[in-house]
Amino acid sequence: MPTPSPPDKAGQLTKLYARLGVAADSNDAAVVSDMFDDAIQMCLDYTGRANLTAPILIQAKRLAIVMYNQQADEGEIERIEGSVTRTFETGIPASIRSSLAPYRVGKVRGFS
Repeated sequence: MPTPSPPDKAGQLTKLYARLGVAADSNDAAVVSDMFDDAIQMCLDYTGRANLTAPILIQAKRLAIVMYNQQADEGEIERIEGSVTRTFETGIPASIRSSLAPYRVGKVRGFS
């Protein structure tokens, strides 16, 4: 059985810069890269895995986009402006969690 190739973190980071409209040599690139690292760790923690796989890396990219877009709203859970109410999801959004669910590692529990 052939060994799977390692996930392309640099390639996904380049795609992340493009999706967010951030130049790779700008000050924002360092922020995006840091958020991407945080998103990767959050996805690994959620799945219970120590090694990164391509599907988890893609979901981490999606999570980094959410994190980047919520920068100015950090800490807010809900905002009401006139008749408009905005509610923010905390942690990993449900759509990303559902995509990560198949990659979660089960934990063995003792019998009672």
